[in-house]
Amino acid sequence: MNSKEPKIDDELFLCKKAAWLYYVAKLNQNQIAEKIGLSKMRVHRLIALAEKNGFVKTYVEGDFERTSKYENILKEKYKIKFCEVIPNDLESDNPINMLGAAGGRFIMNQINNNIYEFGIGTGSTMSAVAKWLPKINKKIDFISLNGSLTRNNAVQTQSVISQIANKTNGQCYATGIPLITESVEQKKMIENINYVKEILIRGNKTKIKILSVGGLDDSSLNVRSKIFSQKSIANLKSSGAVGEVGGNFFNIDGKIISNEETTKILSADYSFFKKAKTILIAGGKNKILQLKSVLKSAYFSGLITDSNTADKLINSKY
Repeated sequence: MNSKEPKIDDELFLCKKAAWLYYVAKLNQNQIAEKIGLSKMRVHRLIALAEKNGFVKTYVEGDFERTSKYENILKEKYKIKFCEVIPNDLESDNPINMLGAAGGRFIMNQINNNIYEFGIGTGSTMSAVAKWLPKINKKIDFISLNGSLTRNNAVQTQSVISQIANKTNGQCYATGIPLITESVEQKKMIENINYVKEILIRGNKTKIKILSVGGLDDSSLNVRSKIFSQKSIANLKSSGAVGEVGGNFFNIDGKIISNEETTKILSADYSFFKKAKTILIAGGKNKILQLKSVLKSAYFSGLITDSNTADKLINSKY
């Protein structure tokens, strides 16, 4: 049973996973509910849906033994507390839609656990999360963690916060500031604007932070959107920048990059990542090195990715 609709695909993925945990891993419904962050009633319905769709035979259809193994290995390898690996859609090498659906489900699970405030990053994957997030009939606040506007007015990226604003009865706090400024002095001036300062402080204090992972390869939004000039990109690369989260760049060993360019970036304050449940959502063949670099930093507590990416994170030598 294949679908072009990520929300339907995600529901089918969930029902297969719940059935695998129940019939193969021998967990009870309470244990399954706790493991994947759903109510016991939802788990019961998902198992019934798996049976109805014929996924439960003498085995449970789905590659969950492998994804469950990947989750455990990644948690141990990178010392993270939460990991969800999504089986890749066989029809596409690009997992962004399924990751977006999984990210939206993660947010809804947190809301069901009485979390009503989230720090939100930027990027194509976060836009997919916003796209597949259902309408939220609760007062949920979403706060920008970093700047996002590009210096090129002809190539402005749509704010993830503005996309989420249409899905919630709460408030969405967008800074409306660039990711990188022309100078350190300009950055300080922007940071001292009262409303900007208030939003950044509030974003730092959020208990749940959700961000995507970027980089400086030609396929990355950082390059395609022209947020960074060619000079800035060259300077960052020469300092060893590989992965990026919330405007913070990391080298291949997970160390924060600090140079002339980073002093001008209106980035999320990485010192607050460890003080929160900070989840990364990323996947795809261009994300392997980027993910390795940021995960080695030990600043992050969780990861949502796809099975092909998980395999490369575990088995690739670079």
